Amino acid sequence: MTRKPGAKAIVIYKEKILLVLRDNNPNIAYPNTWNTPGGGIEDGESPEGALVRELQEEIGLTPASVINLGTTTYTDGSVVHRFYVPVTDDELPLIHLVGEGQKIGWFTLEELLKLNVSPHSFVYYTTHEQDIKEIISGKYDFVPRHDVLDSE
Repeated sequence: MTRKPGAKAIVIYKEKILLVLRDNNPNIAYPNTWNTPGGGIEDGESPEGALVRELQEEIGLTPASVINLGTTTYTDGSVVHRFYVPVTDDELPLIHLVGEGQKIGWFTLEELLKLNVSPHSFVYYTTHEQDIKEIISGKYDFVPRHDVLDSE
């Protein structure tokens, strides 16, 4: 089953990445796994507009900065637009679980790679591990990258 294109955020605060533990509901994709915040792009929405809406709906954040990282097409036909969202000291207290999900957590990249992460996110994080380390260190060039990755 191919889902509508999605927009996902790599939300980072002081070298930690925010993940949402998805609900443990067998009727959703990848239940009870950790995932980056974001979701489907609605008709007429831009990927960035969808991301901002999803961040407001999921974690209560209206980001001050959204940086395009590019688009990934997976071999199962799924398309995900990814963005880097740096969190400021002022934004941090505003972040909380709003609706979907069991909880949120902040993880180092090394911790993240040991979690039960949804397949698309895991493939992305392992394939782009060096890029994410550069983002965390502040050395990333932010040229959007477009790639095709295996679904799992």
